[in-house]
Amino acid sequence: MGSATKDHATVEKPGGFPSLLSKKFNITDIKQDVLKWDQEWEVAIASSTAADVLKEMSRRLDDSLFTPSDMELLYKGLRNFQNPIADILRKLLNNGHFDTVWLLLDAAEQKRHVLEGLKGASEAATIWGQDCRALCPEVTVSNLLSQGGKGFIDLLTRVSEIFGSSIEPAFLPNSWWEQASNLPNPWWGQASDVSPRKQISQSTKLVFEVATINRNKFIGHFFLSSTMSIVHDITNRSEGMKEVLHIMENTQGYVARSLAQVKTTFREKPLIRCENCTKTPEDIGQGARFMVCSVCKTKLKFGVHYCSQSCQQEHWSVHKKACGKKKVTQGLSGTKGDSLWAFSDSDPVANLMRNLPKKDGRFTLRDIGVNPCKGKRSPAAERQAEMLEADKDADYFLFTASGKPVRFVIDDLGAKMIFRTNRGVVMTQPTDTTGVNALGEYMLKLMSNYPGLSRDIILKQLCAEFGEDIAEKVVQLERVSQKRGTDTFIETWLKDWSKIFGSFSWLKLL
Repeated sequence: MGSATKDHATVEKPGGFPSLLSKKFNITDIKQDVLKWDQEWEVAIASSTAADVLKEMSRRLDDSLFTPSDMELLYKGLRNFQNPIADILRKLLNNGHFDTVWLLLDAAEQKRHVLEGLKGASEAATIWGQDCRALCPEVTVSNLLSQGGKGFIDLLTRVSEIFGSSIEPAFLPNSWWEQASNLPNPWWGQASDVSPRKQISQSTKLVFEVATINRNKFIGHFFLSSTMSIVHDITNRSEGMKEVLHIMENTQGYVARSLAQVKTTFREKPLIRCENCTKTPEDIGQGARFMVCSVCKTKLKFGVHYCSQSCQQEHWSVHKKACGKKKVTQGLSGTKGDSLWAFSDSDPVANLMRNLPKKDGRFTLRDIGVNPCKGKRSPAAERQAEMLEADKDADYFLFTASGKPVRFVIDDLGAKMIFRTNRGVVMTQPTDTTGVNALGEYMLKLMSNYPGLSRDIILKQLCAEFGEDIAEKVVQLERVSQKRGTDTFIETWLKDWSKIFGSFSWLKLL
């Protein structure tokens, strides 16, 4: 490389420049307090524009520092660095479990691994060291932990694809960064929000190219450090990883994936929806300004939202009955009025419960009954459905050899919800008997020794209700559970759900 000018003679490490941005933003030393260090960087990144960052970095860089051959070496070095990174990330994603393990980790563990990645990237051999964080607005704890950690997996997947592509050089697209010099990127086309090309100096172009190379090196180092931190914990069965590994090893694969998927759809806070048209600010787009009913806000400390004055006027004939008198909303999906607001609109269990008949806007677990059948039930299943509809406090009815009914009632709220959800599926869709084996296994464990009942009696009843092959399916599930040394499918699901999402105490509110 060309020699530095006199002003550039003092550097913190060979090949690097002093930390300008970290000093400008008064960033805490990472060795003193990594959490404070990260928080200060997040604030700095959010308050800066790409042009500001580029301008600050240009103070230590000009045309004399890099010759064309130097730039060629930098590009080649980046590609040589990206190839093995892409290979590592591809292998992690292709094994089918890494993303599930990551998503099942609790937020504190996820944050620890992200911080390890940021620390490793900041200490890696890039020209600006930790200042490269300012070049990577997408690599922040808040972004990567969004949607239960899905943000991390999404970016990791993009980086794996870009770094592993045949593009030369392979740069991760970012329209925010492209605005730094009004330069349309020559390798993937101009971003829609980049201003038209302006006349720029060679120095500006040089700084932009060098910064872009280091931006991508920082991102590569981040994912190398963070994924290796995760792999280390998996290999050594660290304390924070034990529960996740237990779930992965002791449940059927789709159970772990289902739990992980549910976690990514959890909302962190309730939505705001217009009480009239039901749209959210995101539905309306830029410039959306919602209003609340001033009377309800003042008298009841309660928010009834509208996206416009016209919507408020249209809804007045409905709202005026309760306005200022009673806290009443439609309980729109995802809003505070929806007891299940944290669950995604696409969550089947949440939607099943949302669609149940409500009294005064609320429902309880006992309302998860038997919906109209989509098909034809067997006579035995029809009898079961009629009895369950008549007695909504019963979870199931078993019959002794003499035909005497025995009410099966589950006390545990979580187990009750899982059992009733499966029961609802098999009773309303006779052709889908997937959940019968789970119901049967659970009832066999708890009721086989009940006076007047036995394994054979219970299995015979299930066969009469759902088909002759049900007994074998239940026994097969029992064998799987015994082989793994686990509880029943329902109990295992309940334990694993609780480890990831906490207890089911919130069901008491329904």
